[in-house]
Amino acid sequence: MKLMCIGYNRGQSASFAIKRQPRLIEYVMLVMRSRSFFAFGEERIAAEKGAVMIFDKTTPQHFGANGEPFLHDWVTFDLTEEERAEVLSRGVRFDTVQYPDNVPALSELIKLLQREKYSSSEDAAEITSLYLRILLLKLADGLDRVKAEKSRYFEALGKMRVNIYSEPAKKHSVESLAASLNVSPSYFQHLYKDQFGISPIADIVKSRMEYAEYLLTFTDRPVKAIADELGYPSDVQFIQQFKRRIGQTPLKYRSFLK
Repeated sequence: MKLMCIGYNRGQSASFAIKRQPRLIEYVMLVMRSRSFFAFGEERIAAEKGAVMIFDKTTPQHFGANGEPFLHDWVTFDLTEEERAEVLSRGVRFDTVQYPDNVPALSELIKLLQREKYSSSEDAAEITSLYLRILLLKLADGLDRVKAEKSRYFEALGKMRVNIYSEPAKKHSVESLAASLNVSPSYFQHLYKDQFGISPIADIVKSRMEYAEYLLTFTDRPVKAIADELGYPSDVQFIQQFKRRIGQTPLKYRSFLK
């Protein structure tokens, strides 16, 4: 493993963004200390503080600040094919936003790497190679723990989603759902979206709209009665949300089916 360049706790303005072609000679690892974005072609991914990204050698790099000053650690390095295979075998992925549970430890290792990189030691190259290996192993270790933690909630989240779709008229909230798993609302939202690819709030709304479609199709219940059953404070709010999702009002949807 060969360390190329490094930066610890580097900051930029809230308007910072960079778009560049790959140099083909190095991998680029970013440890985010602030909210950021990463773009791959037309896809733009919002990343939270604590995200880690490693750009592959052949991947164009497009990333930047997302609503606040940009703060990060970064490392560029090279791997042999054997070292690359080992890194991948341990669960580290390139061109993927990942969230290990040990970001402070990763930052401290980058700080040590920077110190050794620019020291006058005759063994600096060997020492930085060892620290770089430890950095990647620690990243893999942090990702393994997160994976194990998520697996604890896999079955419970599956049952929860079945209940949401089985009882769409029930008043579900992020706070109550998170409490049922004994986790914080923010962590619950991360777990839910990671498992199902949709936020819990969006999924709750989706379950209600699907039930509303069923009622409009197979019953003659008035729109206001459907809105009341689904817990909307007014039929106007229900109509607006239905139109945003389906593309037409409930009455037009019902008339289209006749």
